[in-house]
Amino acid sequence: MGKAVGLKMYKVEYMTIYVNGHFVKESEGKISVLDLGLLRGFGVFDYLRTYHGRPFHLKEHLQRLSYSAEQIGLHLPDSLQQVERLILELLEKNGYPESSIKIVLTGGLSADQLLPEQKSSLIILVYPLKPFPERCYSQGIKVTTTTLSRSIPTSKTLQYTPAIIALQQAKAVDAQEALYLNAQGEILEATTSNFFAFKEGALFTPYSDEVLLGITREVVLRVAEGHFPLKIAPIPYREVETFEEAFITSSNKEIMPVVQIDGHRIGNGTVGPKTQKVMAIFAAYTKKNAWPELRIARHQ
Repeated sequence: MGKAVGLKMYKVEYMTIYVNGHFVKESEGKISVLDLGLLRGFGVFDYLRTYHGRPFHLKEHLQRLSYSAEQIGLHLPDSLQQVERLILELLEKNGYPESSIKIVLTGGLSADQLLPEQKSSLIILVYPLKPFPERCYSQGIKVTTTTLSRSIPTSKTLQYTPAIIALQQAKAVDAQEALYLNAQGEILEATTSNFFAFKEGALFTPYSDEVLLGITREVVLRVAEGHFPLKIAPIPYREVETFEEAFITSSNKEIMPVVQIDGHRIGNGTVGPKTQKVMAIFAAYTKKNAWPELRIARHQ
């Protein structure tokens, strides 16, 4: 895992993707209209990005994909080692300076349009990485909250209807993300990222069976150790006003500061020094020649 990819330094005329055993142009990629991923949202996926052409913690992302599939009763049609080879080949074929990588596994064809009957469909996309605007990191973002909930939250499924609704509502009030709250009024995670907050100098993040364990989240916990006291514990929404700083993490957002939650300003409303330190430590980590295995217990 983590093998360096030799990138071609010319413009790619079209995106090459992988669909069920074939490398094809994006415009030629097809699955059946009877696929359960389309009909029932039955499927899982994972997403990662490259740094200097190298897939970031590819092994851990594939382990989470396998875990997610197992949780809903899906079987990968190929081994994780073969999926890794396919990803590396797609990176080579497309040759982008930096890439986004999305692996999608669906239930495949279904005669009764409900239960899977044949082998799963495997789709792999490699496309140009599109960074978020610099102001998201220098000025921070606003987020809202929602009481909608994810189905099977420990798995990265295709069922994103609650997230889409919550993000539409967030956008309507000029916010960039939405945080899920559980029935106990605790902050869990954002729709596409994990959540961290500083309180009394300590760095808090939730851990429960209602939270998807992000790979970037795990990296942050590892690299922040020794710099800040770490607390993996419930975070009641009523404590928002006590947050000194906050940020969200994901593969494409990296470390994105949060300066407002609903109508509550976080700290003084600017990107704080502790968050800036985490951002710097994480950026240095991405530049390493090799990344250690994370071995996230849930996904083993």
